[in-house]
Amino acid sequence: MKSYRVTVKVLLALLALSAAACLLAYAYGSVQDMARQGRLQRRAAGRVQEEEFNRLRAELAGWEKLPADLRQFYREHVISMDDFANFRRDLNLCLDDNGFPAPSITFQFGKRSAHLLKVTMQFILKGSYRNLKKFIFDMEGKPKMQFFNKIDLSAGGEEVTGHFLMEAYLGE
Repeated sequence: MKSYRVTVKVLLALLALSAAACLLAYAYGSVQDMARQGRLQRRAAGRVQEEEFNRLRAELAGWEKLPADLRQFYREHVISMDDFANFRRDLNLCLDDNGFPAPSITFQFGKRSAHLLKVTMQFILKGSYRNLKKFIFDMEGKPKMQFFNKIDLSAGGEEVTGHFLMEAYLGE
C-alpha cells in the first residue's frame, strides 16, 4: 500500500507540476500577446504619422506652389494697368458686335487694396432682349476678371432698357 501512496503522491506532484507549467505557459503567452499588441499599436501609430506626414508634405507642396499660381492668376485674370485701354476697346467692340452704339460709360476708381484697384462702370443700353442677353453672355466669357454687380432690365414695348453696374479689377 505504500507503493500505492508513493505512486499517488508522485502523480499528484506531476499534476501540480503540470498545472504550474500550464499557468507559466499561459502567463508567458499573455505577456507575448501584450507585447505583440504593443508592437501592432506602435506600427499603427507609425502608419498614422506617416500618412499625416505625407498629407502635410502634399499640403506644403501646394503652399510652395502658391506664389507661382498667384502670378499665373494675375496674368490670366487681372487686367493690368497697361491693358485697361485694351479692355475698354474690347468692351466697345462687344457692344458694337451686339448692335449697341457706344454708350456713355461712367468709370469710378476705388481704393487700391492688395495690389488691386477696383474700377466700377455704369452704363445704360437699349435694344432687344436677345441682344442684351448676348452682350451679357459675351462679357461674362471674357478671360479677364470683370463682373456684373447689378443688371436692371425694364421693358417698354419691343425695346428693353438695361442699367448695368459692372466692376473690373486692375493690377500693377
